[in-house]
Amino acid sequence: MPLETHYTSYDDWAWLYNQSEAQLALQGLLPLLEKLLLPSLPEHGQILDLCCGTGQVAQQLTLKGYQVTGVDSSEKMLHYARENISQGTFILEDVRSFKSSPTFDAAICTDSSLNHMMSLEELKQVFCNVYAALKEKGLFLFDLGLENRYRNITVSDGELQEKYAWIVGETYNPEDKTGTFTITVFQPTSQKSDPKIAIAATLIQRLKCLVYNRALRQLQPSILLQLINKDWKPSAIKFSVKPYTIAEVQAALTEVGFTQVGIYDFRGKVTAPTNTQYAYFMARKPGDGLWQSRIDSLIPHN
Repeated sequence: MPLETHYTSYDDWAWLYNQSEAQLALQGLLPLLEKLLLPSLPEHGQILDLCCGTGQVAQQLTLKGYQVTGVDSSEKMLHYARENISQGTFILEDVRSFKSSPTFDAAICTDSSLNHMMSLEELKQVFCNVYAALKEKGLFLFDLGLENRYRNITVSDGELQEKYAWIVGETYNPEDKTGTFTITVFQPTSQKSDPKIAIAATLIQRLKCLVYNRALRQLQPSILLQLINKDWKPSAIKFSVKPYTIAEVQAALTEVGFTQVGIYDFRGKVTAPTNTQYAYFMARKPGDGLWQSRIDSLIPHN
């Protein structure tokens, strides 16, 4: 079956991801990159950013002097990425089929992007592609939701702004070990015609935003449904996800040829053996000169 190379559902989410979620993800990710990955890279090194989204990570790495190539399967995501970092290199491609010669000193794939690989075979294919794209002794850093990451919950997070709001809910089927994320975006359908009513509505909305985003979002995210203006129209976007165990990921990385696999929590500390929620993995391509034979042995030939 040919791999799908363009995902229109991600296009629908691109503006919101660029506006909100990418900034939140970057806040937690950048310190971890600075702790685990960047100290081991050469000055002005080449970094491959898989599932780069709207380019905020690539932007920060470029500002630090690295040469970044972003890959994503959403054309709209890359539209925003090119706006955010005009000097970047961005490629529209599915990470399962992306091919490169050994060009990069490091590769990253963040924000649980690899949980969208719906089988271990697909995940392993990405690992093969990364392995081939790395120089010898190159590093690969990525994060994954683990076997107990996903659950059945109507609203797990949300955000309220003056002109839009969104909530995310999730489901999980333990029998086939797959889940879904449903992002529902709410936007106004009309403007208030009376200037006095419009001003009052804006002030009320700002107060709601302040209270929810600074307090209620963490304590009771589902209350957002009661704060959304009744005339705002909802639209839903659904994504499928699959968690993996640490053992599965380690075995797949080792089979591809990666060595020195480290597993970390969100603070960059070695994770506990009992962790079944979420982890960062960092692995190294060995410098034994045998990378091509390793890839040739794993990729089927017609």
